Amino acid sequence: MKVKDIMDVSPDVLKVKDIMDTSPDVLRVSDTFENLVKILNKVKYHAVLVLDKDDKLAGILTEGDIIKVLIPTYITIDESLITVMDANYFENKCKESRNLTLTEIMTKNIITVREGDSVMKAAALMFTHRIHFLPVLRGDKVVGIVPRKTLIELVTRTLAEDKTGGIE
Repeated sequence: MKVKDIMDVSPDVLKVKDIMDTSPDVLRVSDTFENLVKILNKVKYHAVLVLDKDDKLAGILTEGDIIKVLIPTYITIDESLITVMDANYFENKCKESRNLTLTEIMTKNIITVREGDSVMKAAALMFTHRIHFLPVLRGDKVVGIVPRKTLIELVTRTLAEDKTGGIE
């Protein structure tokens, strides 16, 4: 269902399945950091779901996970140490990280929703956990993803309808 069609559904029955993208970008746990970076400009939401050999969700990778790989942990303790970093640090770290498996860098503690969950639940989870994407599961299989952008589009359309008494 597209966002414009959602307005025909009563808000109290609007479910995750009504707004999810059913074709999320996925990689395998055996893929490498280099594989991830190669496809990152082609992915829809700058988030990639990582599946194991049984197609079960093992993790999620976002742009933040990539940056974490490249930035030394001491920078998070003292930002002034940035000035003492070697001029070639970034390039060297990229090359050094190329063969890391996705298992080594992905976020493993994943917040998910079920396709029958309410859109309000999805919004609340995104807000409370400060995340931009929610994988959608049916049983233990991934069936979609809900990006925060979709929720914002829904809010925008709802407010536009309320203001005009209908969709323009």
